[in-house]
Amino acid sequence: MTISTQETIVIVCAADDGYAMPLAVVIRSVLENLRSDRFCTFFIIDGGISKKNKEKILQVSHSKQCTIKWLQRPDAILDNMKVSGHIKVATYYKILIPVLLPEDYCKAIYLDSDLIVQGDLGKLWDIDIENNYLLAVPDSGIPYVSSHYGLKNYKELGISSHCKYFNAGVLVLNLEKMRTESISMQVIQYLEDYKEYIRWHDQDGLNAVLAGKWSELEPRWNQLPSLYRNSSWEDSPFSQEEFTNALKDPYIIHFASSHKPWNSTLYHPANDLFFYYVDMTPWIGWRLTIWRRIWIKIMQKLTYTT
Repeated sequence: MTISTQETIVIVCAADDGYAMPLAVVIRSVLENLRSDRFCTFFIIDGGISKKNKEKILQVSHSKQCTIKWLQRPDAILDNMKVSGHIKVATYYKILIPVLLPEDYCKAIYLDSDLIVQGDLGKLWDIDIENNYLLAVPDSGIPYVSSHYGLKNYKELGISSHCKYFNAGVLVLNLEKMRTESISMQVIQYLEDYKEYIRWHDQDGLNAVLAGKWSELEPRWNQLPSLYRNSSWEDSPFSQEEFTNALKDPYIIHFASSHKPWNSTLYHPANDLFFYYVDMTPWIGWRLTIWRRIWIKIMQKLTYTT
């Protein structure tokens, strides 16, 4: 059966070899919750995934509802990007999605590789993007560009203090509109020109260039750990109903911090759910043993000192 680009849910992810297993979990969780009559195409920006792990990922996606296409990493154009700690150059790949995808694709969903999908992604795909550059969820920890951890230079850029700041881990992209105005190049230029102001890497660049030019998704489409730190919905940028839905019935759970289920023993309410999906992949039985924790600490120390 031939699936047209209009009928296909287009999903883009990016990962290096260290994120191969979490990426497999993303794919498996999408397919487990996708309506049986929907079809999706995953474009994976390959940040150096080994042949062995690619084969495992393809096993996860072995389904009549899914196909995978690999995209070469665009490192050369991102040579000047700021990296730090657990943030590698792969986090910037999403900026170039409008350039990397074939031009006959006019829309795409971007998903970070540190999340699990609990809802039907077809519902997200069907939301009308209208004339916005993208759809996203306001960051529950950084609700406005003027927030304490928002854009440091929002005044210099002439952005209103009331302009909301979005989390870039889940995006619905208007590829056609972004291509027309070369948004990818604008974001890269911003990140190069204002490197001293960058705090949240690609996310700062996208928020600076697209301030006021995006529309909000329900927060349940990107439940962030910061949501749990709010003592009540009044401390969040959401209504009481939105806050409750995101907390109790999220469609996407995003492990958006340096502490992930596969590298930290810190508690997150969805840790067990993450490993539930792990056991549906070729990494079945993988757990964070004491030996893996020691190895992770050694690798982190080597990373931070090089």
